[in-house]
Amino acid sequence: MSRRNAPAPPALRALQLPELTDGDADTLLAHGTYEALRFTGDDLTGVDLTAMGLTDCSFEHLNTIELELTSARLTDSQLTRLDIPTVSATYATLRHVALEDSRLGVLQCIEGAWDTVEIRNAKLGYVNLRGATVRDVQFTDCVVEELDLTGAAVDRLCFTGTELGVLDVTGATLHDVDLRAVDLPDITGLAHLRGVAINHLQLQLLAPALAEHLGLYVED
Repeated sequence: MSRRNAPAPPALRALQLPELTDGDADTLLAHGTYEALRFTGDDLTGVDLTAMGLTDCSFEHLNTIELELTSARLTDSQLTRLDIPTVSATYATLRHVALEDSRLGVLQCIEGAWDTVEIRNAKLGYVNLRGATVRDVQFTDCVVEELDLTGAAVDRLCFTGTELGVLDVTGATLHDVDLRAVDLPDITGLAHLRGVAINHLQLQLLAPALAEHLGLYVED
């Protein structure tokens, strides 16, 4: 019997921003479009960024309790050193985005789209990607307490040096999802694990849950 090929890794490319102009958070408006701007240490409390478009932009050290990005479009942009309790990004699109050195309590991206996204050295509480389209995404040196992929369509998702606590894949369609480098998380949705790569130790740890799910009676 031939062995199945290893999962394809995310197709990532280095983010190279152009020369940026210092931006003013007071000028940001919902549904606005912005390009080649740098925002550092701005207070976004109460600022509504619904359906805004950002291209070739950088955000660093933002100050706000909740960041409103519903239906926003972030392209070729970098987010660094964010410490935000709640990010509301339902229906948002992230394309070629890097999130680094950040702490986010709740990241709501229901029915959004992540395409070529790299998250490094971040601590994330609850990441909600229910019904989202996720392609070419990598978590590196992160702590993710809970990742909700319920009903999501996922292609090429990888975790490196990352702690993953809870994973829900109920109803998800998964291709090339690589969990081999993480301790086995608490998984919900065992029936939808097709397309996930695990190692032999993880398989042993998962065996009792799989047996229970399949209704197997195991006795020596």
